[in-house]
Amino acid sequence: MKEQFELIQSLKKKLTSKAFISRHKINTTDFTRERNLTFEKVFFLLINFLTKSLQAELDNLFKVILNKEIPVKEVTKGAFSLARKKLGYEAFIELDKDQLAYFYQTASYKRWQGFRLIGIDGSTARLPFSHEIVKKYGIHDISETGVSITYARLSQAYDVLNNLTLDAKLSTYNDNEHSLALGHTTVFEKGDLALYDRNYASFWMFALLMDKQTDFCARLKVGSWKVAKELSNSGNKEIITELYPSKQSAKKCKALGLSTAPIMLRFICIELNTGEKEVLVTSLTDNQKYPYEIFSGLYQLRWQVEESYKTMKSRLKIENFSGKSCLAVLQDFYAKIFSCNLTTILVSGTDEMVSHICEKRKRKYKPNFTQALNRMKNSIVLLFCRDRKTVMDYLGELEILFVSNLEMVRDGRSFGRNFRKSKRIYPMPYKNAF
Repeated sequence: MKEQFELIQSLKKKLTSKAFISRHKINTTDFTRERNLTFEKVFFLLINFLTKSLQAELDNLFKVILNKEIPVKEVTKGAFSLARKKLGYEAFIELDKDQLAYFYQTASYKRWQGFRLIGIDGSTARLPFSHEIVKKYGIHDISETGVSITYARLSQAYDVLNNLTLDAKLSTYNDNEHSLALGHTTVFEKGDLALYDRNYASFWMFALLMDKQTDFCARLKVGSWKVAKELSNSGNKEIITELYPSKQSAKKCKALGLSTAPIMLRFICIELNTGEKEVLVTSLTDNQKYPYEIFSGLYQLRWQVEESYKTMKSRLKIENFSGKSCLAVLQDFYAKIFSCNLTTILVSGTDEMVSHICEKRKRKYKPNFTQALNRMKNSIVLLFCRDRKTVMDYLGELEILFVSNLEMVRDGRSFGRNFRKSKRIYPMPYKNAF
């Protein structure tokens, strides 16, 4: 708990510093007068997992800050709408980077064979309708009632073992996943292993990762890769061979300043329970150190990045935006990324306590993350508002709440994908956290 306490104090110190406020206010004259909605209070509201109407969330915020028992109307939603225009969304990104750096420097975080596993994947998010949104993001569909629908493309680099979003992007729908994945490589470090789905596999991406000394494992489309098709049909389990660039990949490599020389890679064929064969490609060519048997389990770990999108959309209601401007969309998106990561870091501090509680149980258990998010509503504001002693007490109480809601870890489960739209208004597995 000491590390979590020091993290909160460090974030709080930076949040209230003049230099930080100066960097992240839109204009130099913003947040200079004494108002009820200061820079910090606007920040607090946005990180407090907004899902309700703005006025209800504002009244709740001041109830928490002023330590009242019922909601307090101190400001109007119109005042907040004006105040939020003064706050740059980059504030959430900077503090998120700080807390991630602190976590990896101080925590004994989980690794696979010594690697930090980073899953890359994308999704989409429906945006609110406004002329400003449409001008930047465009129109991509029309509903049955004739309403224009706008989507944004999401992409993230996700630590699949420690459940942390290392880098996230919200971009235009027409921006392709490859270009967004290219941007995520800036957070890669030596000792990382990147996991990619079939859509990302390309020579230039592999060349880029090799150039950055980042190992990787990616699934290939068997029908699109000659070496994958030959391996699948041969009956062999694996092969180590050189991969040559196509004309398109060679052109991309030159544009990125990368070598077009062939790359020595390892191709692995795995037969799934369904009888389907999947082919993986990896830079881990040492078959003594990394035997064939470990790769099926390795690639399955990538599924956590898919689960993180379920958390974003169903638990955090990330598409339930609190404003209709481009700035409001980015504020909401990065604020929830920050809050979700902070919750994960606080929950990770209970690992020893959970191990002690469950040491005589047959199966592994972990804190229910949906319940943890629910407990962080309002608590996240109190952690930044109260004095040091009170914050320490709150962290202790939160730990108890986290470990009082444990769920069994059920390894090896698999479910077929159902692409039909559910007729249920509120599907059972997709409850929100608030």
